[in-house]
Amino acid sequence: MKSYFKYTDEDSIDCFLELDEECYCERAIYKTENNLINTYLTIEKGPYSLPEGNLKDALEFMNLSSKEEFDTLWKKSMMEFESDWNELKMKYKIGEKVKSRILCFYPAGIISNFGEKFNAISDYKTCREKFGKKRMYPNNEMELTISKFDNTNKIVELKT
Repeated sequence: MKSYFKYTDEDSIDCFLELDEECYCERAIYKTENNLINTYLTIEKGPYSLPEGNLKDALEFMNLSSKEEFDTLWKKSMMEFESDWNELKMKYKIGEKVKSRILCFYPAGIISNFGEKFNAISDYKTCREKFGKKRMYPNNEMELTISKFDNTNKIVELKT
């Protein structure tokens, strides 16, 4: 079961986190005066980051939030990219192979980018089995197949 927390950082940015059962952050939203930035988009407006490691010890410094609040902000953070997302889905087809560059490793999987505004996610274990442990590092390129377009998170799911 997921849990939701929020806090304001030292730069007065409101941070909203979705944590898994083990207190690892799976998704995050950063709310500034002018923008809502989420961790699944590659955009020029802000950093691409997700809190690393287990956050169990940091929970006492955060406030509880709700799934509803998080989902509302997540949808708002994606609204301005709806037409771009629809264009991407017309440009690429399920089953198409793409070369994708590893950005980082999240609990949910490998986050990579294939030259688009939207990122991709793939399963770490199956990628490691296919490409080998030595190729699992940021900036490495992998050729993968588009398996799904996740409309909620605006992320392309890739498989080996």
